[in-house]
Amino acid sequence: MILSRALARRRMAAGVRPSWLAAWGPVAIDAASLLALVALLFAPARALIAAYDPPLWAMVLALFFLVYLPSQFVLILSSLWAAKSRYLDPEGNQS
Repeated sequence: MILSRALARRRMAAGVRPSWLAAWGPVAIDAASLLALVALLFAPARALIAAYDPPLWAMVLALFFLVYLPSQFVLILSSLWAAKSRYLDPEGNQS
């Protein structure tokens, strides 16, 4: 989210309309970094799960709040900035 937002704001301030790949590439990088972070934290989380043996409903809630919601927040905001950086109004001006 940080990468795509920073690039989009800089491009919009300069009045440059990026190509599809230039706008959506940072979103893919944000998604890959989230996936790498989850993969990096998987082993320690698995050890905690094995040690405490929580019930299934607690695991589902923990995964929902610790993985799903933050990743959706980051990916949605990254996508909004990518779309905003490529937007042209009907008169052909970039906003």
